[in-house]
Amino acid sequence: MKRLFIYVISVFLACTYSCSKKELVSHYERPDWLKGNVWEVLDNRKEFTIFLKAVERAGFKEILNGKTIVSVFAPSDPVFLSYLKDRNLASIDQIPIHELKKMIGYHLIYYSYDKNRLMNYQPQGSQNLQPAFAGLYYKHRSRSQDSISEEMDVTDGIVKKVYHKDRFVPVLSATHFQTKGIDAKQNYEYFFGADSWSGTTGFNVSNAGITEYDIPADNGYVYVIDQVIAPLPTVYERLDHSTAYKDFLAVYDRFRTYTYDEQASMNYAAAGESLFLVHHGALPAIASEWSYNGESGTPDYANLGDLSYKAFNVFAPNNQALSTFFNQYFKSYYPSMKEVDMLPLAMMLRNHVYAGNIVFPAEIGKNPDIKTVDGIPIVFNTQSDVGDKAIASNGTFYGLNKVLIPEAFNSVTGPVLVNPKYKIFMYMLHNSGMFKTLTSKDIRYTLLIPSDEEILSTLYGDSYIFWNEGNPFVFGDEEVQIQNNDGVKVAMSQRQQELFVSDHIVYDDITSLSAAKVYRTRNPYNYIFTKNGNLYSTTTYNSNEPVSVLPLAGNWYNGKSYEVAQTLLGETRTIKFTLIGAETSSNPLNKYAEFSKLLAKAGMIDAGSSLSFLFGNRFILFAPDNATVLSGLAAGLIPTEKTALAEYLKSYFVSVSDNSIGDYPFPGFGVQGTWNTTRRTGYNLYRQITLMDYGTGLSLEDSDGTHISIVDYLPQVFNDGAVYHINKLLKP
Repeated sequence: MKRLFIYVISVFLACTYSCSKKELVSHYERPDWLKGNVWEVLDNRKEFTIFLKAVERAGFKEILNGKTIVSVFAPSDPVFLSYLKDRNLASIDQIPIHELKKMIGYHLIYYSYDKNRLMNYQPQGSQNLQPAFAGLYYKHRSRSQDSISEEMDVTDGIVKKVYHKDRFVPVLSATHFQTKGIDAKQNYEYFFGADSWSGTTGFNVSNAGITEYDIPADNGYVYVIDQVIAPLPTVYERLDHSTAYKDFLAVYDRFRTYTYDEQASMNYAAAGESLFLVHHGALPAIASEWSYNGESGTPDYANLGDLSYKAFNVFAPNNQALSTFFNQYFKSYYPSMKEVDMLPLAMMLRNHVYAGNIVFPAEIGKNPDIKTVDGIPIVFNTQSDVGDKAIASNGTFYGLNKVLIPEAFNSVTGPVLVNPKYKIFMYMLHNSGMFKTLTSKDIRYTLLIPSDEEILSTLYGDSYIFWNEGNPFVFGDEEVQIQNNDGVKVAMSQRQQELFVSDHIVYDDITSLSAAKVYRTRNPYNYIFTKNGNLYSTTTYNSNEPVSVLPLAGNWYNGKSYEVAQTLLGETRTIKFTLIGAETSSNPLNKYAEFSKLLAKAGMIDAGSSLSFLFGNRFILFAPDNATVLSGLAAGLIPTEKTALAEYLKSYFVSVSDNSIGDYPFPGFGVQGTWNTTRRTGYNLYRQITLMDYGTGLSLEDSDGTHISIVDYLPQVFNDGAVYHINKLLKP
């Protein structure tokens, strides 16, 4: 019985294995509808013999033969023969192998795409469709690649091996143009010539039209094309092929940098060698075959969205246009464009590249997204202003007969950009982001510009300011420096530089120095004064030392620019401690020496606790002058007992923060109202005082209705407050 059971089980297992094996064989048998791999599909057609021979000679047969999935753009024999004839070639054997590999590789793109997916490629997959971007992910990675090359890196004098990534091929579909709302034929043929558009119901791939779409194969799709696809150069290579734009490229190459590529070095470099990628520092990487190179942290190959969507659109001025630009702005200060500082050149160059989606002529001046990095629309006449144009593997090229001049060259910052004597201030504006602010067309400015000599002689806090040029061939290596507490030179922070330049930025035009007038600077509670033909900062006004100024000629569209003979930093001295020494004749508050004595008598300016009742708040002091105080003492109008005197003197102080005062009051500023003084009269009650602005003057109204005029139009502003001169006492 036991043997019978084992026999039955054995028969059952054998049958089960046999049936399963048949099912597995059946599952992996090739279905009848499959036509073979791409190589077999093309070979069976008998009309792609030249292309297949070229594929084999270039070393790509394994890819077509099923080694990986692929989409192939295949020219037929008549198309290939026409290509060879146009180049006076009898056969593909006459094409150097490296050129053939580059050309054939450009007909093979990674992955398998049917017609619909090429017309509307969605890098995030069908589960995350982006209807607003239909057709805009337009270029695909091909198998075309240049060999490793060698270049001299001028920044360190070392020859470096440069790795070149696979080229991308543009697939320009009807969907792309529909999404943009522009005419496909007109815009495509602007670049590729008349009667070249044939993609009304599909797409063109670079210069070629499609005669048969998505022929299926085991490992991909085949598209029959009506022209051999010429491998497109990068925008950089396209510029390099034309002498008319050599000056633009020479300026761009001043920013050329080399970045070590660890992955390429591991995979493709010889033992002990390193491979590098070419970039252009702070400028768009127009020499890179890929429009994304890991900038956001995602590996380059993984960011399919940026790789397929992003393009470097370069609007390059020709040699004559650049010469005109140099003569207009720099000729008075530099012998040639080669000597011009890199910062203004970087600003000019960045104004000529748009790193967004590919730009077609119908979009210029109409698509609001096409603008410079500073947010200025890129506008030119696509016919009269353009002498040359092309679609490249990584973008587009428009050759212009004019320079697209950045607004900063014609705003109040213009003198800073063109004159090298203002170099340090120029870099401070750049580092602090103030150039964009100062190009506004909605605000009027006066820019007060100190020279390098003046900045280097400026004591900023406890340190002088220093300039470190760094490597003169590397943009961004320069540095504005100060000394730290250990005497070591360190970079001046972005915030410090912003505060420095903001002391020199005035809101409104200073058109005359004769009138007594105050102007706000960009730094709150810091001002520029004009009076009797002189200009003062808050510091120099307190010391009665006017600053020499030189108007800088130019038609600046948003204000005035002046060179100043010294830096105009805000006052660092405080009222609290300046009052202590007011009896000294050279003290800025000497005319309030008697008021200072009263404060001392009341114990309010003792060392270490000067005006402690203000709790460190910024404040306004309405200070009676010496004659007024002496007169008041003689008339018995001022309390003499210490406590009563202290309470009385608090009536002259107004806390800025406690009264929510956003600015010091000046005639015409509209800063007025009834404010609490620091004198307490009850629980949460304070003696009040009213300030009135008459436009041409200020006046106080005491609690009993007495009016007290502010004597001087311009107060003295210190680090902790402002002092206003009055010649009448407040009531006790």
